[in-house]
Amino acid sequence: MACSCQKNKKQFEVVSSEGKVVFTSASKSTAETVAHRYPASKVREKAKPAPTTVK
Repeated sequence: MACSCQKNKKQFEVVSSEGKVVFTSASKSTAETVAHRYPASKVREKAKPAPTTVK
């Protein structure tokens, strides 16, 4: 069984001006530093997948 310890951690994405995710990190400050390398990019929290239901 896979470890689920990462499921509650926040992750941040650097999104370029074209809308493409160019970097993902667990550290917001690292994501902000990388975002400076891409003009007009933004840092956002990564969306968590919807929980799956087991029948």
